[in-house]
Amino acid sequence: MQQLTIVKYGAAREAYELQEVSQPEPEPHQVLVKVEGFGLNYADVMARNGLYKEAPKIPFVPGYEIVGLVTGKGAGVPDKFLGKRVVAFTRFGGYADFGLADHRAIAILPEDIPGGEACALATQYCTAYYMTDYQSRLHAGEIALIHACAGGVGTALTQLCKRRGVKVVGLCSSPRKMEYLEKMGVDFRVNYKDVNYSEVIEKEFGKRKMDLIFNTVAGKSFKDDLKLLSHGGRMFCFGGAARSGQKAHVFNDLAFLLKTGFISPLFMMMKSQGIIGVNMLRIADHRIDIIGHCLHALVDLWEKKEIHPQVGATFKAKDLAAAHELLESGNSTGKVYVNW
Repeated sequence: MQQLTIVKYGAAREAYELQEVSQPEPEPHQVLVKVEGFGLNYADVMARNGLYKEAPKIPFVPGYEIVGLVTGKGAGVPDKFLGKRVVAFTRFGGYADFGLADHRAIAILPEDIPGGEACALATQYCTAYYMTDYQSRLHAGEIALIHACAGGVGTALTQLCKRRGVKVVGLCSSPRKMEYLEKMGVDFRVNYKDVNYSEVIEKEFGKRKMDLIFNTVAGKSFKDDLKLLSHGGRMFCFGGAARSGQKAHVFNDLAFLLKTGFISPLFMMMKSQGIIGVNMLRIADHRIDIIGHCLHALVDLWEKKEIHPQVGATFKAKDLAAAHELLESGNSTGKVYVNW
């Protein structure tokens, strides 16, 4: 089998090596999937640059989600999965033409769902659904601020919020992405490269009017967002994009932490606010059943046409470096998908 392995940290064109290795054997609760394609996530970029603390040490194969055909299974896996096309959460190892996944974190797919859309469900839509429908409950009339709104998770959050009657305030970084957000039905769009987003939002809506904030950036934006969060509001923190672009070094880590700041639960209690950290790898490690619950619910929503994953770009596996460069550039929208 073939796999794309990170052999050194740094630029995409130097970090990866295509390797021939033996096909893995599924362990108990695992299925073996013949992979047709896999998705990219910004955590892959962070891992390639040595900035993702959850990643294994190099050399390792990244990748959180795959789409393909189940060709083998270990003990404890129901027979119903054999021969079925599935989407699977892999927790690394997805950049390969055969992959292993826990059967509790896979879902059988409708025949007509494209590979890229299916891959979007596994990590990006699961992350969004976990925040909007599992950890929390959305209420019609609320206002949600979504960082990186044109990205994969941002797209998913937008659709999941809109289906519940939540008004969406979306942040993005270019005129082209502003057009994308308009097509997505985002109610109030802000290019944060041109203006101070917190000032613009406060001017439009007033002080402390964001009922929900989905922050994938951290750093200084966390402090700015706290000033926008309403009494009774909830902020979800699920990324650290502000740390990207810097070398892996303890001083850079400390500076990042200081910019993000520290909060006391007492101050949160006074405003009846909630700060929720989201790490889907930890959920996969300790509550794999939650991943499966979210995946099955999302496949059902796709079949009902209540969600519409957007695939912004598709690449061949041999062009993985170009796919990574697009994602890292900040110019991608929706899902970036790679097939074999």
